Amino acid sequence: MNWPPAELRTPRLLLRKPLPSDAEAVFARLSGETQVTRYLGWAPHAELRQTRQLISLDLLRWDRGAGWTWLIEEDGSVIGLLQLTRIEPHLLRLGCMLTPTHWGRGLMSDALRALLATAFTQPSLQRIEALCDVDNLASARMLEKASLRQEGRLACHTLHPNISSRPRDMLLYAITRSDNGDPPLFTSEDESFQTRRALGRPQPRAHS
Repeated sequence: MNWPPAELRTPRLLLRKPLPSDAEAVFARLSGETQVTRYLGWAPHAELRQTRQLISLDLLRWDRGAGWTWLIEEDGSVIGLLQLTRIEPHLLRLGCMLTPTHWGRGLMSDALRALLATAFTQPSLQRIEALCDVDNLASARMLEKASLRQEGRLACHTLHPNISSRPRDMLLYAITRSDNGDPPLFTSEDESFQTRRALGRPQPRAHS
């Protein structure tokens, strides 16, 4: 498959390159939503023009090969987005947003698995990583369901102005080309082992 794909499909979802005309839907469901932007490095958009500017920047980065954003659609409606940013020739950084009405259905991990499989068709790509606020347990679980592994905790790393004026601790997740050949799968009924360990919480006991 040629990189980057303008469209990707899963049984439930369509991932596609954004268009300028998507600004109103993105503003209403994602960039202007306080719940969605809580753990991001910028405040929710107060005006539609801010989202229009964001999409214009995303398209410029797409054309320059610096990064790529895909809107996620279910039944023809925009419900989220996935983004990969080029950090180094061998390394991409992952970002995502999902509208609250669609949380808890496994949609983001479904979309992410499809994108990861496609991204690793690039011969130069060796690693995709994601940073997750230490309190954002839902995102941590989603990343683990998509087979990213937690590699550590980064102290005082990222400003999240919607939470605090001080830099926040972040969890570092990643998947590598070798992982992608036989990716580990993490499942749990509650918080995963890795998330509990990073937060210093008691681990569930094994039963023989």
